[in-house]
Amino acid sequence: MEIYLVTGANRGIGLALTRTLLEGRNVVIAGCRRPEDAAALTKLRSLYPDLLDVVKCDLAHERELNAVASEALERRKKLDVIVNNGAIMPEQGGESVLEIDLNLFGKAFDTNVVGQVRVIRAFFTMLIGSERPRVVNLSSGLGSISDREGYDYYVYATSKAALNMLTRSIAFELGPKGITTVALSPGWVRTEMGGETAPLSADESARSIAATIARLTPEQNGQFLSRDGRSGEYHW
Repeated sequence: MEIYLVTGANRGIGLALTRTLLEGRNVVIAGCRRPEDAAALTKLRSLYPDLLDVVKCDLAHERELNAVASEALERRKKLDVIVNNGAIMPEQGGESVLEIDLNLFGKAFDTNVVGQVRVIRAFFTMLIGSERPRVVNLSSGLGSISDREGYDYYVYATSKAALNMLTRSIAFELGPKGITTVALSPGWVRTEMGGETAPLSADESARSIAATIARLTPEQNGQFLSRDGRSGEYHW
């Protein structure tokens, strides 16, 4: 049994991953912005009262995250894995760079990049208490610079490329402390963000992600992995 923090756990991949981890008898600290509205998490908590903590986790508020982390430290003592899943895609997808609302870049970067840093900083004390600490930043194939062949989703794609750089940099700093940090693409998944035509269900993606996280090794530190744990499928 391991202890996971999953952000953005109230829907989509985050919810499916939370469910998968609980079915494997892991402890999950499930973070979302409005726990009072997270009906699916409330139901899961009734099924797994000793394994699931549902916490308010707004990636934009550092002080709030620090308070949540302090409470989690008292209750759970350590944390084995941070899954930075929470993210936003604020644009429609087809906007021109000549017309797109520039404020969207700031919103996306504050959540998809800076928000991940806030989470890692807040929960670092718990994470370093693990014998096998891991940070998994959920990225996207849209974040690959070398594979880019269009201009759709300017804001989201740029923020995920930045997240990849953040991941690689963190890996160099925290690797010597024993923390394995990777970027991981969940694939194209049928969620509110991924759309109805995506080939993967959230449960399919979540099962692969959970298995990959469970077998991560320090040798994979700093890599950009597929949901199945393969390197080389996605490029920086």
